[in-house]
Amino acid sequence: MYSRFRATLVFLLSLPLIILGQNGTIEGRVTDAEGNGLPGANITIEALALGSAADMNGDFTIDGVSDGTHAVRAQFIGYISVTRSVTVSDGQMASVNFQLEGTSLSMANILVTGSRSAGRTAMKSPTPIDGFDDITLRRQGNGDLTETLKALVPSFHATPLTGDGAAFVRPTSLRGLPPDDILVLTNSKRRHRSALIAHFGAAMNVGAHAVDVGQIPSIAIKRLEVLRDGASAQYGSDAIAGVMNFILKDNSEGIEIQTTTGRWMGAPNGRGGETDLTVAANIGLPLTDNGFLNVSLEYSDRPELSRGLQDKDASDGYKGWITEYGLAENTVSTNTDKWKPAMNWGRPASSGFRSVWNAGLWVSDKVEAYSFGNFADTYGNYSFFYRDTSRADALQPMPINPLDPSEGDFNWQDTFTRGFTPRLEGFGTDFSSVVGIRGELNVMNGLNYDFSASYGSNLIHYILNESLNASWGPNSPFSFEIGDLKQSETNYNADFSYPVSEAINLAFGLEWREEAYQMFEGDKYSYTAGPWALVHTLTDTAGVNYGYVPPGGAANGMRGTSRDEAGIFARQNYAAYVDVEFDVTDDLLVQAAGRFEDFSDFGTTTNGKFAARYTLMNFLTLRGSGSTGFRGPTPGQANVTTVTTSFDGVTGEQVLEGTLRPTDPIVVDGFGGKALVPEKAVNISVGFTANLLGNLNLTVDYYQIAVDSRIIKSRSLALPAGISDEFTEVAFYTNSLDTKTNGLDVVAVYRLDWANGTSSTVSLAFNNNTTEVVTQREVGGQLPVSQGTIDNIENNLPKQRASITAVHGFSQKLALMARANYYSGTLDERGSKGDDKEEVDPIALIDVELSYHVSNSLSLVLGINNALNTYPTEIGTRASQGMPYPRRSPISYHGGVTYLRVMYNF
Repeated sequence: MYSRFRATLVFLLSLPLIILGQNGTIEGRVTDAEGNGLPGANITIEALALGSAADMNGDFTIDGVSDGTHAVRAQFIGYISVTRSVTVSDGQMASVNFQLEGTSLSMANILVTGSRSAGRTAMKSPTPIDGFDDITLRRQGNGDLTETLKALVPSFHATPLTGDGAAFVRPTSLRGLPPDDILVLTNSKRRHRSALIAHFGAAMNVGAHAVDVGQIPSIAIKRLEVLRDGASAQYGSDAIAGVMNFILKDNSEGIEIQTTTGRWMGAPNGRGGETDLTVAANIGLPLTDNGFLNVSLEYSDRPELSRGLQDKDASDGYKGWITEYGLAENTVSTNTDKWKPAMNWGRPASSGFRSVWNAGLWVSDKVEAYSFGNFADTYGNYSFFYRDTSRADALQPMPINPLDPSEGDFNWQDTFTRGFTPRLEGFGTDFSSVVGIRGELNVMNGLNYDFSASYGSNLIHYILNESLNASWGPNSPFSFEIGDLKQSETNYNADFSYPVSEAINLAFGLEWREEAYQMFEGDKYSYTAGPWALVHTLTDTAGVNYGYVPPGGAANGMRGTSRDEAGIFARQNYAAYVDVEFDVTDDLLVQAAGRFEDFSDFGTTTNGKFAARYTLMNFLTLRGSGSTGFRGPTPGQANVTTVTTSFDGVTGEQVLEGTLRPTDPIVVDGFGGKALVPEKAVNISVGFTANLLGNLNLTVDYYQIAVDSRIIKSRSLALPAGISDEFTEVAFYTNSLDTKTNGLDVVAVYRLDWANGTSSTVSLAFNNNTTEVVTQREVGGQLPVSQGTIDNIENNLPKQRASITAVHGFSQKLALMARANYYSGTLDERGSKGDDKEEVDPIALIDVELSYHVSNSLSLVLGINNALNTYPTEIGTRASQGMPYPRRSPISYHGGVTYLRVMYNF
C-alpha cells in the first residue's frame, strides 16, 4: 500500500512537468520461459503511475511516457517480476521485452479449458478452474487417478467399488452431483461414456451413465484442468457440475519408466498384506523433424481386498457370524468341491492394460495434423451376496424328471452343501481415436480453424460364475454369458476462432454427434425359464409339495439379457455455438456464449452463459458467472432393461427387481411412466482471486446449481400379481426430482523460498457443499423416489471437505510431502428416514511421501496413504450381511497402504 501511495504522490507532484514535456511510448512483449505470450501481464512505471496490460499475444503499449530513463516493471501472478531500465527521448517510441520465469506456484500455469481465446491462468480466469501438472498428479501412492483427484479437488468424491457393475467403474461426484453431470474431455475433445449404467451404488450415482476416467493411465497426463462451473453453453450436454480436461503429454523424445508397488496394512478383521503392482512407461518419439509421437503404457494388478465379516455357515455349515474373518479363494470350476461360497466386502480384484497415444505433425507453417486416442483391456471379479442353504428358489428338492416325479428327486443342496455365492467377472475393452487438422486460414488472416472426427467405444463382457438357474434343474450350468454391453460415440467438429480486434475474440463452431447403446443377448440359460420352472406346483411320491416358491427362472444373481431386450439404441444430434471474449479495458474481461442443440429423440435445447472478471489494483480480481445448462438422457438410460437381485427396503428379504425402460407398457400402464427429457440447470458463481503476498495465491468462489427434472432411477415398486413371472418389483428412470446445490470453494497456495535455494509450498483446498431435494413429482399417483434415497442425496456425502498439503525441499534431491484429508460427518445409506440412519463420524486421513533423486535419471518415492491406518465408524445396519463399515461412504474402508515407486528417465 505504501508503494502505491508513494507512486501516486510522485505522479501528482510531477504532473506539471509531464504536461509541459514531450510524451513518448514504450512497447514490447511479455512471455514465459518458452516464449509463449502472457496475456493479462501487468507492465507499470511506478514513478509516473503509468501502466498497461498485455493483450492476448503478450504485447503491450504504454503511452504518455515523459522523456528520461524509467524503471519499467513486468509482473504476472505466479511468475517472478522483472524490472528493466528504458530510456525515452524526444517523444519517440522505445521497445523492451520481458521474459518471466515461473515461480512453480500452483495456479500459475496457462489453462485452456473454459476459454476459446488465449489461455489464462487460474488467477485470471473469469470462472473457477484448477490446473494440476504431472508432478502434482504423481503424489498419490497407489497410482489410482481417482484417489488423486479426491485429494486435490475437495468437491470431488469417489465411493468404493461395490455393487454389481459399479464394481468395475468407480462412482464419482463433483459438487455433490452425479458423475454424468461432469463433462470429460481429452485434449479438449469430448470423451465417450462407459457402457455401465449404475443401477446400484451411492445415491448420487444411482442411474448415472458416466465416463470411466480410470481408463486413462496417469503417466500419459501432462496436465489436468478442472473447470468448476457450468459450461453446457460452451461444450454441450453433461457440463452441469463442471469439466475435466485431460491434456496429454506431447514430448518428442525421452523414455520414462515407473514401477509402483503398494502393500496394504493389517485390517481389524485380520486381513491385510495384499500387494498392488503398477508398471508404466511413457515414450516420446520424433515424427519427422516437424512432429511428435508420444505413447504411454500401463499395466496394473490389484488383488481383492477383504474387509468384512464372514458367515461361518459358508465355511463349516454352522450359522452365525464369526470374528475370524477372511475371504477364501474362489475357483471357477465345475468341480464345486473347490468352491468356497464366502462373499467379500471390499475392493474387487482387478487388472488391466491401458495405453494412450498422442501425435502431431506440422504440415506447413500454419497447418498441423494431429491424432490421439487410447486402448485398454481390463478385468475385474466381484462377489455377489451369499446364498445360504435355505435359499428356496435355488436350493430345493425337485424331481429328476419334471414330467414324472416318480423317477426320483434331485437337490442342488447336495452339491452346494454350504450354499453358494455368485461371482461376476467383467472384461472391459475401451477404445477411442481422434484425428484432426488445425491451423490458420491464409484467406482471412487470424482466423484459426480446427476440424476433427472422433470415435470412442466401451465394451463390458460379463460372465456370471458359481451360480445356478434352478428352473433348468440338474441341467443348469454354473457359468453364464449374461449379455455384453457396449457404448459407442461418433463426433464431427468444426471449430473456429477469430481475433476481431486486440480486445475481442470470436469463436464459433458446429458439431454432429451420434451416441449408441447396445445390449447383447445372453445365453439361453441366463434368462429363460427351463422345464423345472413349475416344479413348485408338483408333489413328490409322498404327496408333499416340492416348494412354496417357484425356482428362479434366470441366472441367480444377475439375469441375462433376453432376445427381446437386446438391441442397438441410438440417437443423433447437431449443435451450433458462438463464444465471445471481450477485454473491455485492461482490467475488465467479459465472456458470453450461446449454444443450440437438436436431438433426434427429445428435441431442441438452447443454453447461454455470461461471465466477467474485473481486476483491482493488480492483486485482487473479482469474478462471476451465470449460465443455463442441460444433460440429455442417454440412449442407455432410456432403453436399458435388466433383472437383478436386490433387497426389499421393508422386509430386508432378497427380491428380484426388474429395471425397465420408462416407456415399457408395464411401466406406462402400471406406474405412469413416460419418455425421459433433459435435465435443466441454472448455475451461478461469484468469487475473487487474490495475490495478497508475493508468493500467496488465493481463490474463493461461491456457487449455486439448481437442477430441474433430474434423472434418477426410481425405488423398487411392487408389481401386481400376474404381471410378470420373472420379477416381483420394478424400477425405471424418471425425471421426478428437482434439486438445489449450494457451496463454497477455497483454494490457497503459499510458497516460501529459502536462502539455501530450497523451497516449501503449503496448499489448502476447502469445500462446503449442501444439496437439497426441492421437489419430487408423483408418477402414477405415487412418489417414485424413496425418502431414504432423498436422505442419501442430501446427507451421504460430507458437507465439508478439506485438504492441506505441505511440500518441503530439503535439497535439490530430497523432498517431503505431507497431506491431511478431512471429511465431515455423514449419514449411512441404510435406513428409511434420517432418524433411522446411523451417523458416520468426521475423519482425517494422513498421507506422507518422501522422494529422493538418486541421479538425473533415477528417482525413488517412498510413502504411506492413510498413514495411521484409520477406518470409518463401524455401523450395524449391514452387520447381518457381514459389512461393519458404511458401504458407500466416500471415506474408504480399506485402511492404509505403503508404497514404493521407482522412476527412471533416459
